[in-house]
Amino acid sequence: MPDSPPTAPPAVARSRAGSGRGLLRSLPALGVVAALAVAGMSDVSHVVRPGENLWTIARHFATTPQALATANHLPDPNRVLAGTTLHIPSAAAPAAPAASPAKPPATALPRPATPLPLPFTSHTVTKGETLGSIAAANQLTTQVLASINGLADPNFIRIGQVLQIPLPVLGTVEGLLVYYAKADGVDPALAEGLAWQESGWQQKVVSPTGAVGVMQLEPGTASFTGVNLVGHSVDATNVQANVEAGVAFLAYLLKAGGGDQKLAVAGYYQGLASVRARGMYRATRQYVADVLALRDRFAARVP
Repeated sequence: MPDSPPTAPPAVARSRAGSGRGLLRSLPALGVVAALAVAGMSDVSHVVRPGENLWTIARHFATTPQALATANHLPDPNRVLAGTTLHIPSAAAPAAPAASPAKPPATALPRPATPLPLPFTSHTVTKGETLGSIAAANQLTTQVLASINGLADPNFIRIGQVLQIPLPVLGTVEGLLVYYAKADGVDPALAEGLAWQESGWQQKVVSPTGAVGVMQLEPGTASFTGVNLVGHSVDATNVQANVEAGVAFLAYLLKAGGGDQKLAVAGYYQGLASVRARGMYRATRQYVADVLALRDRFAARVP
């Protein structure tokens, strides 16, 4: 892997390409708040769009669903209607963008110390149940259910144990990729294609250099992403945290590259500083072509 300047984020390891499934379109980015922040106006409002929830809105405004619920007197932070005008707490308004977008922010965003929650229900294990039977009953995979609940041995669960059950769409790698891509304003098809190129959507894949999981996060990338992008430590062995961090890192590269998908994908593979200093290596060009071809295949799918 080429060397990069200390201020540049580390590159992410590579894997082999494959094919994929499914697509949901991303939500449009929220641009109003940035313009208001530049003008010195920190007390802003936001009209909820179809498909948005407090979590996605909070993420764009660097706050929390709880803070938004409190500021707007919402009894249930998991429910907000399209068309509702939300008051954004003044402390949540982001600062104007830095002069050099390639540099990471000086401090982490104000986020919880653990991964932001997904919509879950709970299930208490009863006699005769297995993780596989519970996963099948909830339209999930055993691998994802075990990873979300931190189970080292999916063949061992206890009667009376309480498991967190995500909504079916979030109980698959594809669902997680789409969910976090929408939250970060990334084209879901691009995130899906890149993840398939990296690992074939396999959380158990570990590269010879120590890159882990669906997004093939190197230890340095996981650390950088945790401190500077998602605001909590990243356990790359957890499929939810792995996808959240990998997609956040892709979003960072897209922003740093002015929205250029080819440059962002190349930066994910080779390192953005290296690409800018040396251009794309031959292997990088092939990697980019493979990812964009996969992106197009996902985008062409009919849900």
